[in-house]
Amino acid sequence: MFKLKTALSARSMQTLFTIAVIAALLLMTLRFKVDAQIDAQAFPEYQQYVHTDWLGNCTYIEKPMFPVYLNETQVPIGKNWTVICPLQANHSYHVYCYGEWVHTGDAPKTDYDIYVYNPQGELEGTHTEAAGLPEHLGTTVEDAFFVPASSGNYTFAIVNDARESNGAEQATFMVIENVECDRWYTHSVSGKVADAPAFNTSWAYEFLTASERIELWVRVPDTLDMYEARLYLMSNTESLTVNNVSLPWEPGLYGNLSAVGGYNLESEEYRGVAYASCEYNGQDMFLNYTQPFGGENVYHLVLMGEVGEGNIDFLVKTTFGGVLTPLTFPQKVTPANETEIAYATNTTRLENATLRYTIDSWKNTTKVDMVVSNMTCNATIPQQEAGSYVEYAVQATDTIKNMLTATGNFTVKYISAITDFNATRMPVTLGDNITVTGTISAEAGGAPVTVTFMSVNSTETLQCTALGNGTFTASFQPATTGDWIVQAAFAGNSSIYECESETVMLTVEEPSFLVTYGLYIGGGVGGGLAAVGAVVYIKKYRQ
Repeated sequence: MFKLKTALSARSMQTLFTIAVIAALLLMTLRFKVDAQIDAQAFPEYQQYVHTDWLGNCTYIEKPMFPVYLNETQVPIGKNWTVICPLQANHSYHVYCYGEWVHTGDAPKTDYDIYVYNPQGELEGTHTEAAGLPEHLGTTVEDAFFVPASSGNYTFAIVNDARESNGAEQATFMVIENVECDRWYTHSVSGKVADAPAFNTSWAYEFLTASERIELWVRVPDTLDMYEARLYLMSNTESLTVNNVSLPWEPGLYGNLSAVGGYNLESEEYRGVAYASCEYNGQDMFLNYTQPFGGENVYHLVLMGEVGEGNIDFLVKTTFGGVLTPLTFPQKVTPANETEIAYATNTTRLENATLRYTIDSWKNTTKVDMVVSNMTCNATIPQQEAGSYVEYAVQATDTIKNMLTATGNFTVKYISAITDFNATRMPVTLGDNITVTGTISAEAGGAPVTVTFMSVNSTETLQCTALGNGTFTASFQPATTGDWIVQAAFAGNSSIYECESETVMLTVEEPSFLVTYGLYIGGGVGGGLAAVGAVVYIKKYRQ
């Protein structure tokens, strides 16, 4: 009896072993079909951080940067496949599902719906486009990107709709963090441990840009030596778009390369369209690239650590140039004034700004560190002597590494003024002079003063010289009657500003009747008196 039981147990064990081998082969076959594009490249990063539970119809991605390949038998009609991935609150992720199942023609077969659950297991999004149409997996259907409200494992359930679907076709599900251009980001990097990549050794981000020119800036701490920073061009003008955002060429996500693609996280594989490296700890990295295709395209940025650890700051720059606009305008600067120089940029926040100025045509210069406040900068040039011609130049750097410049100049002079400007007599009789007097500031003593006499039909200009005490006098005999305006002006010189007096208005009048005809009247009266005298004389003589 014991031997029989032992024999039966051995047979049972053999049967179970056979079944297990067959099941394992089936699972290996299925795994090969599902991950053929990935395993063929033998990507250790993928094998280490992407975990598939074939019995539970679930794939867990430890880092949001790996494509999940679903073959044509993986999600039968009425069934589902779940992708779980940790996401960070308030970060922006590009989530999409496409592949052979996307069919915008008249006879679509497959209808994949996608349901999104937050870390608390609550349904956060429902996406049920018609068969063949890719789901819009943003925070809302209008959003291109998904922004989690909380940090933790998000679940994306891909359901082959039993009511609407007529097939099960291949698909790729992808989630990757999207970063904005012209903005700095911080990322934690770890180098390899015992020549093996750590969790934070390799990381990837996505960005989109239509800019022809792209630069990547990476600040590396002294505690870290980076292996590489790589740029992968993932789309072109023929790429599929969802929510007006281009999606990568699908085979390119699995390392395949044509005019685009080749994306991978392995140090020995394709490096992308541009890359940069470190030679030593703390060496910053920089690369630039010119985009070959017009329109907005998708890029993947891969960052790889080598030795050590630390936080890097990185920037994808696509905005170049910028303008500094003056906020202050030096006008009449005197020897008693300090002069404020202030500018604002039209780009982003300023990192630093420097003012340089000279009073001898740049033979000697003075440097001043400007005070930076967000998008403005200012500095003060101290008092300068009268007659100084001050030239200045501002050089500022904004947070996206644009170098901004501006120049200006001003002359330091004394202020001048003409005071007590009046006519010595008003009104003026035709034939008499219009005489005006005034006083100019003492600094302009001995300077020429121009006095202008204006009427409707005539303008006359006289030039006089101010005395040492600043007083001056000018006279002009008008040829016509009427209203006249008189004004004095000083043209200024290298050390004194120009000035004008107030205007003086006066009237030139015709002379009175007596003045005009007095001579004639006097002559007539005299003649009459003479005649009377003669008559009296004659009468007396005859007597």
